[in-house]
Amino acid sequence: MSDATASGGEAWAARPEPISLSTRSLPPWARLGILFGLLSAASIALFGPIGVSGTYPRFIGMFWRAADPSGAANQSYLVKMGAFLTPESMLVVGLLIGGFLASRIGRASGTRAPALEVIHANETTHGRRYLNAFAGGVLILFGARLAGGCTSGHIISGMTQLSLSGMVFGAGVFATGIATAKLFKRGY
Repeated sequence: MSDATASGGEAWAARPEPISLSTRSLPPWARLGILFGLLSAASIALFGPIGVSGTYPRFIGMFWRAADPSGAANQSYLVKMGAFLTPESMLVVGLLIGGFLASRIGRASGTRAPALEVIHANETTHGRRYLNAFAGGVLILFGARLAGGCTSGHIISGMTQLSLSGMVFGAGVFATGIATAKLFKRGY
């Protein structure tokens, strides 16, 4: 028997190399996923679950408390939602700033989304687009509050905490997104 066979050399040579968990060997999307998961868990541990849709009733409550403090104090929903300045409120401010900057950078670079012509096919003015975007945002916000939270609350915080409602909501969002993308690809 040869020394390689006796020491198991041939058997070892046929085995695949062990999987390295080094972050250098992971694709960028996996590294970002791990980072996102760690940041989400840290955020929940430090501040509690995050969500965006709760900011809007807090914003309305801020004005209501300024205009009619006793009336606002009698509204159990506003009392439950709490003060306006929360980590979620800062997230919303960051989303607004990021969206504004992205629109300016995209406009300056001449980049235009190919789906824009399909989505806004019958909207010929900027005013109409803004009005429709605002109305759609109000409807989405209303639905999010009826559902007890928004995408960031259900998917990011909910799934990070292994919440059943977060998992079901996430599956529904991705299934709907895939179906919608297929419809757009076909040109419905």
